[in-house]
Amino acid sequence: MFKALQLILALSILVFIHELGHFMWARIFKVGVEKFYMFFDTPQFALLRWNKTGLYLCNLKVSEKANPSDTEYGIGWIPLGGYCAIAGMVDETHSADDIKDMQGDNLFAKKGKFAQFMIMVGGVLNNLILAVIIYIGMSWYWGKDVVRLTDLPYGLTYSEYAHSIGLQEGDEIVAVDGKEVDLSTLHSRLLLANDVTVNRHGSTQVIALPDTMGQVFLRDPLQLELFATPFLPFVIDSVAADSPAEKAGFLAGDSLALPSHTMTLLLQDNAGKTLDLDFYRADSLMHTSITLGEDGMMGVFKRNFMAGRSTHIDYSFLEAIPAGIQRGWTMLYNYVRQFKLVFTKEGAQSLGGFGTMGSIFPESWQWLAFWSMTAFFSVALAFMNILPIPGLDGGHIFILLIEAIIRRPISDKAKERAQYVGMGLIIALMVYVNANDIWKFLIKPFIG
Repeated sequence: MFKALQLILALSILVFIHELGHFMWARIFKVGVEKFYMFFDTPQFALLRWNKTGLYLCNLKVSEKANPSDTEYGIGWIPLGGYCAIAGMVDETHSADDIKDMQGDNLFAKKGKFAQFMIMVGGVLNNLILAVIIYIGMSWYWGKDVVRLTDLPYGLTYSEYAHSIGLQEGDEIVAVDGKEVDLSTLHSRLLLANDVTVNRHGSTQVIALPDTMGQVFLRDPLQLELFATPFLPFVIDSVAADSPAEKAGFLAGDSLALPSHTMTLLLQDNAGKTLDLDFYRADSLMHTSITLGEDGMMGVFKRNFMAGRSTHIDYSFLEAIPAGIQRGWTMLYNYVRQFKLVFTKEGAQSLGGFGTMGSIFPESWQWLAFWSMTAFFSVALAFMNILPIPGLDGGHIFILLIEAIIRRPISDKAKERAQYVGMGLIIALMVYVNANDIWKFLIKPFIG
C-alpha cells in the first residue's frame, strides 16, 4: 500500500505537469480550454468541481464563488490520469458531432498548424523539462556517488553466460560501446551493448556481444544482474548467537571458499537444507556442515569490502545544470534504445503495469528514490505519449503532419474513428500489462 501511494503521488505530479503543458500553450494561442482535470471524472460525479456556478465537493455545492474563467477545474475520482479538454478538438472528450456546431475564434481547428502542434507537444515538453529539473535538483542537493570499476578491491567476476560469449576471469572492463562506465551504469549499458572493451593481462581487447543478449537478459533478469559483479570474498565479520552459523562452529574472521555472490545464491537456493561448506580459518582449509534456516540465512554479518570505495561528487548549482541535462538526455536515449526490445517475445513478457511500476519504489520513504523514480517515469511518459498512436499526443501530431503534407484537413469523422482505434489499442495494452502483473505477482509465485 505504501508503494502504491508513492506511485499515485508520482503519477499525479507527472499528469498535472503534462496536462499543464497543453493548457499553457492553449492559453498562449488563445484557444479555449473547457475542462482541466486531475484524474478522470464522469458527468455524474467528481471529487471537486469549480465552474461558473460555484465550487462543488462530491457534487455538493460548498461555495457560491464562481470561477471567473471559462475553464472548469476539478479533481476526478478515477486516479488513472487526467485531461485537458481543448475547445473544438476531436479527442477523448469530444466527438465529431460535439464540435461540428461550435463557433468562435478560440477553437483548436481555427488555429494554424504551428499553434496546434505546440498545444499537442506541450505535455511532452513539460515532462522532459520536469525530468531535467528533477535531475538538476538531485545533482545539486545530493551530488553523485560513483564506484569506478578500477576502484573495486578484487575486480569483477563473470557469470557462466559472460564466459560463453568471451569474457574471462581477470578481465578489467574499460568501456561499453566505447564509453567509460562505472558500477552503477554498467548493467543498464550492457542491456543493448554491441561490444565491451577489456584490459586482459595488459592488452586491450574488444569483445563483440551477440545481438540476442538483450533478449537473454529480459528472459532471465538474473543473467543481467550476475553478468559482471564485483568479486568480493565472503568473510564473516560477526556471528549471531544461537544461529545456524554458531551451531556449525563458524567464528568471526572465517572466510568461505566461495565468493560472496555465489554464496548468496547458494543460500537462497537451499533454504532449510543442510550444506557442506569449505572455509578458511587463518591459513587452514576447514570443513563443516550447516543446516540453514527456512529463510536461507546463516546468521552472520559479512565484512563490507565496498566501504569507502565510492567517490562522491558534489555539484554547485551552476555545475548541476549541465549534469542534470546530461542525465536526462542519457535516460531518454537509453529508454528509446531499449524500446525495440518490446517487440521481442521476451520484451513483451517483461512488460508490466501499475504493479510493476509500484514495485520499483522502496518500502520506506526516501526522497532521493522518490524523485529518481518520478524523473524516470516523466521521461517514460514523454516518450510513450509522442508515439504516433491515435489517442496519444503523438497520434494527434501525426495527423497534423499529414494535414500539412496534403494541405487540407482530415475530416472530423475520420479523426474520431482513428481515436476509437487508438483508444482500443491503448486499453488492450493496459489490460495486457496489468494481466502480466497479476501473473507475476499473484499467480506465478504460488505455482512455482
